[in-house]
Amino acid sequence: LFYVSLGVLVLQTTSLVLTMRYSRTLQAEGPRYLASSAVVCAEVLKIVACMLLVFRDHNFSVRAMNRVLKEEIFNKPLLTLKLAIPSGIYTLQNNLLYVALSNLDAATYQVTYQLKILTTALFSVSMLGISLTIYQWLSLVILMTGIALVQVSSLVICVSGQLSLKPTVIEQAVCFSDC
Repeated sequence: LFYVSLGVLVLQTTSLVLTMRYSRTLQAEGPRYLASSAVVCAEVLKIVACMLLVFRDHNFSVRAMNRVLKEEIFNKPLLTLKLAIPSGIYTLQNNLLYVALSNLDAATYQVTYQLKILTTALFSVSMLGISLTIYQWLSLVILMTGIALVQVSSLVICVSGQLSLKPTVIEQAVCFSDC
């Protein structure tokens, strides 16, 4: 069951990135969709899914669902307000993910995005005092090495000293002609 769950998670994450990348780089007539519109639609779908789960958990009773929502959201305004800061940051992050996918290839994006694991681990150790096992530290070193290799491989370095990030065909041709 663990490996099935892991496989589904890998498939979902990979297909999401590839679909987002394809939709952001698709050369079609007219303007592209706004990333913020996609983020809002995704969040609305999540709210609807959560509402359906609450509805199911309370024996499909609209009255019970309304009571729970009123108790948990409206009757606790301070707690709800505290959640506004992380949710705002999460929304900003999702918008920036679309920007990143519009400007990076999918492999570079996916590997670089895994830096969140490294930063979370480092903040957990430094701020929360959590200790990591030797295998966890080794995994973080391997992750950092992979990220560094992907970033280095996306650079084109010429003997003449020119350095280009995400080089175009023309930039590559100029770079190789100088070498």
